[in-house]
Amino acid sequence: MAKNNKGKTQKISEILEILNTIKNSYLLPEILGWFFIFLSAFTIISDFNKGGVLGTYYKNFIIQIFGISHLGLILLFLFLGISWLLRFNINWKISSSFALLILFLTFSVFSEIIFQDGGSIGKLLLSFENYLGRIGLIFVLIILSFISLSIIFQKPFSEILKLILQKFRKEKVEVEDYTSYKKEIKKEKSKEEISKPPEIIRPTRIKQEVKEEIRLKKLPIKTSWELPPISLLDKTESKPDSGDIKENIEIIKTTFENFGINVEVVEVTIGPTVTRYAIKPPEGVKLSKILALQNDLALALAVQNIRIEAPIPGRALIGIEVPNVKSATVRLRSLIENPEFLESESLLLFPVGRLITGEPFYADLALMPHILIAGTTGSGKSVFIHSLLISLLMKNTPEVLNLILVDPKRIELVRYENLPHLLMDPILDVKKVVPVMNWLIDEMEKRYKEFQNYRARDIDSYNKLQIQKKGKIMPRIIFVIDEMADLMIKQGNLIESAIIRLAQMARATGIHLVLATQRPSVNVVTGLIKANIPNRICFKVASQVDSRTVLDYSGAEKLIGAGDMLFISNIFGGIKRIQAPLVTEKEIDRIVDFWAKQALEKEDFEKEEISLEEYEKPKEILETEEADEELIKAAFQIILETGKASTSLLQRKLKIGYSRAARILDILEEKGIVGPQEGTKPRKILIENIEEFKEKINGEKIK
Repeated sequence: MAKNNKGKTQKISEILEILNTIKNSYLLPEILGWFFIFLSAFTIISDFNKGGVLGTYYKNFIIQIFGISHLGLILLFLFLGISWLLRFNINWKISSSFALLILFLTFSVFSEIIFQDGGSIGKLLLSFENYLGRIGLIFVLIILSFISLSIIFQKPFSEILKLILQKFRKEKVEVEDYTSYKKEIKKEKSKEEISKPPEIIRPTRIKQEVKEEIRLKKLPIKTSWELPPISLLDKTESKPDSGDIKENIEIIKTTFENFGINVEVVEVTIGPTVTRYAIKPPEGVKLSKILALQNDLALALAVQNIRIEAPIPGRALIGIEVPNVKSATVRLRSLIENPEFLESESLLLFPVGRLITGEPFYADLALMPHILIAGTTGSGKSVFIHSLLISLLMKNTPEVLNLILVDPKRIELVRYENLPHLLMDPILDVKKVVPVMNWLIDEMEKRYKEFQNYRARDIDSYNKLQIQKKGKIMPRIIFVIDEMADLMIKQGNLIESAIIRLAQMARATGIHLVLATQRPSVNVVTGLIKANIPNRICFKVASQVDSRTVLDYSGAEKLIGAGDMLFISNIFGGIKRIQAPLVTEKEIDRIVDFWAKQALEKEDFEKEEISLEEYEKPKEILETEEADEELIKAAFQIILETGKASTSLLQRKLKIGYSRAARILDILEEKGIVGPQEGTKPRKILIENIEEFKEKINGEKIK
């Protein structure tokens, strides 16, 4: 007997040990979870009389107890099963289960009130109306239902009601907690903007039928020249591929969350080159903290560079610009066909490219009136110059527009040599640039005198007077330098002073500068040049320093290349990111050939020859030659005696200012008496005595 009791005790202890093991292991939640899911499924099966004998007894039992409200057991058991399987917080499981039970019981009472089928439980609870009255009981049940819903969803009922209403309106709202809700409710407009799913804005295109042989508007003067048809330009464009937008949104949000910043992506704009994800940062987060995550975002998105625009102009949002998997091809033709260009009265309006939104963007050289362009090799700088020239050639005849092209690289602008618009052949020799700029300065002064005679304010008012009197109009002149770095290195002072003078005074006379460089260092793009040319375009550059040199802002070092640019202007303010249009060599040749053939067919057309001999030296030097003749001889004597040639030496010995001493050295360098400046090294003295000096000047005035 004792042995049997001992055996039973041992078996009980083993069973208890097994149960304890199950309780402390992962098996208990699994068992309970699947058990409740089975009960939920068995309730459905039994309700359809498919549960066998046990199902029939079970159905009769729950209908007797709960009536029609027994259907709520399906949801109750399902909820309990899922919460155990997914291992929800135990406290939340208990409170939510209790809340569901209360909700279920209130459902039983309402079933009894409405359908008289609430089962035994419904009848029992309805008996409380003897104490509270029917209306009082219903009111209590509604309050209990609201409390139960708040417990289940862990949110205040006001928020639950808002969610239900917005679901009804097919709007999605995501509010994380009551505190954030209270903050956001103060700014309802911002709240609505954040709560909506990100709006995806795709590139816009204006669809219109454009005839193949359409030409731009005729000029305000009578002319025998024909403008080229748009059909000479190619129109094939490709669409951008932005990649997986939803995945990128999640990556951006997750990356910020990893650093403790919760952001909402409220808008996605697909552009030709990049896709901009507009995010709304939480209150109290510094912009510098977001900007510091630029490299981390690039790594997470698996792209080489991203650019953060903080904030997006005119909006309380931050833009994250992510390169597209495939960039779109923007054709010049698509921009020229746009009504904004076709219907423009300005003859110097040109397409800059397409914005991130896909909208075309234009600039008027007459308003600017000069432009500086910078970018590394392959960034799209030269192609942009071509697109600018071609767009101007599409609407200007040689009577209203003249060009002077400087091409030290000898490969880009030589294509235009047969254009009737050219005042001279493309300039390939760097030494000829200074005389040309001196001629431009002289032409500017002549035009001002002409304006004075006619009491005209500028070139537009002068030409209006000439049209009324049927006189000859004054053409605008565009001076293009494709690479100014070599010029600034070899003749920096002369080039800079000429550029500054033209930039300051030439606007009214219709003379415009288009300057480009692929080396935007501070000795090429000087502070004075930047101050006088506020309209600047920067394509991709090598470093942040180069970007700041051109734009005074960083960001151009993170551009994609191939026409991706940042444009800063005093006209619209701020910076715009634009994709420049593509124009091919074939298109350029077609337009040039069109104009060249017309020029050959016109017997009365003859290019005006411009002599540059009298402009070989800067005007400042010419004006001071006679006065400085004796001073220059004295300066050379000092150089021979000391064996040095420097401005500081001449300043001390001759007691003159820096600018005068520098001019004297420039004259001596031009005459081959001293060598050029070589960095920090002293100039070389090329002659050894005064006799050689006299032979160099050959009895002429010192030049």
